[in-house]
Amino acid sequence: MKAVASQLVSRETRWQTPPPKPLKPGDRVARIGLARWGQEVTGAPFEMSTNEASEAHFITYSLKQADVRFSIGHRAVTNGVVKTGRVLLQGPTSVRRQSIYHESFDFFRVYFSQDILNECFETIFGKSPASTLALFDAHFVEDRVLDNLTQVLASVDEDGGFLGPCFVDSVGLALTSHLLRLYSVRTPRIKPRVSPLPTWKLRRVRDFMEENLFHPIYLSELSEIAGLSRMHFAAQFRAATGQTPHAYLVQRKIEQAQTLLNDLTLSVADVASIVGFKNKAHFANAFKKIVGEPPSRWRTNNRL
Repeated sequence: MKAVASQLVSRETRWQTPPPKPLKPGDRVARIGLARWGQEVTGAPFEMSTNEASEAHFITYSLKQADVRFSIGHRAVTNGVVKTGRVLLQGPTSVRRQSIYHESFDFFRVYFSQDILNECFETIFGKSPASTLALFDAHFVEDRVLDNLTQVLASVDEDGGFLGPCFVDSVGLALTSHLLRLYSVRTPRIKPRVSPLPTWKLRRVRDFMEENLFHPIYLSELSEIAGLSRMHFAAQFRAATGQTPHAYLVQRKIEQAQTLLNDLTLSVADVASIVGFKNKAHFANAFKKIVGEPPSRWRTNNRL
């Protein structure tokens, strides 16, 4: 199997509708959707409305300050300035929704499918939900965890950038689990002790990682190889290695980069590109974090 890149962040073409699910290797699809919704507004206000029922749970994160009136039915969710960094949660609804934008706006959305909600619910509570989940009505929230994790997703490039799709999947799981813990009625049970990933499964996962080290690798691919849900796989991998799958992948890329840096015919930018980083700056930051010094200095100090 060979991992391939797909677009993880898309422009929202249908208002408050999850983006089309990008195909993953083996026809698997992402269980969170990332989208940008924005437009320049000059002159008359820009208006959007829909009477279509929505089954989606999603987060809207304000990337720039905007003057907006947003209502659901007769209830005004906001009527005025929405400052940069505000977080709006929305759940399923069958009521008419309308937005009127009085100035240019730029929002980032994270959509959660029922698949990922059900997966995290079962992991947290030990059983499947009795019915389709509807966690909350539309409201603004101030929560440091939601804010920080959403900011991380809002900062990635369309294809996941140097962080990679595995990282995006992991943040999506963390966000979903946090929302369930905040808004599910039942109190989560005490987290059980996690058993490490069995040696033979760990070997298969590591072999796949090595084979595709310089390509995007999805958490869903790794969990499928191990025959586990993404959450159980990530927990068991960390118990076995002391690292998250993403941290392990980044470390292996940097170790391979150190070998390549001994080839003086390759520039630092060349090495960054070979090992799968989108640009030299991202590579240098990751390299310094793991090795303790920038790649150019390391090369000078470690010439063979």
